[in-house]
Amino acid sequence: MTDALVKELELKAARSTFDKFRNDYKLDNADLGAALKVDRRTIQRYRSGDSYPTRRVRNGLVDLREISILLDEIFKTPDGAVRWLNSPVPLLMGRRPIDLIQKGKLEEIVTALETYASGAFL
Repeated sequence: MTDALVKELELKAARSTFDKFRNDYKLDNADLGAALKVDRRTIQRYRSGDSYPTRRVRNGLVDLREISILLDEIFKTPDGAVRWLNSPVPLLMGRRPIDLIQKGKLEEIVTALETYASGAFL
């Protein structure tokens, strides 16, 4: 594959991830920017294709996609996922997943969801 095609596919995947978090989990560009440690306007540039994510941001997008996959796997509806994201979780020391997303601590959420998916009680 050419570099241009790879970049286009990655931008398409990024847009899809952003749309999933906006539509299903009610996160806006500011939330997503905080999760990826970029400005909300940078998220908009990724959406429009005017800018291409750095390697660090692409790694964060992998974590966001993993979170989305796990949320869909665990919760039957987006509303259930939104409730979980906004509720204190014992495995996260009583912190809300949404707060950790906004601090860019995506790996902690992935770990909590993987634990939950394995059958452990949160």
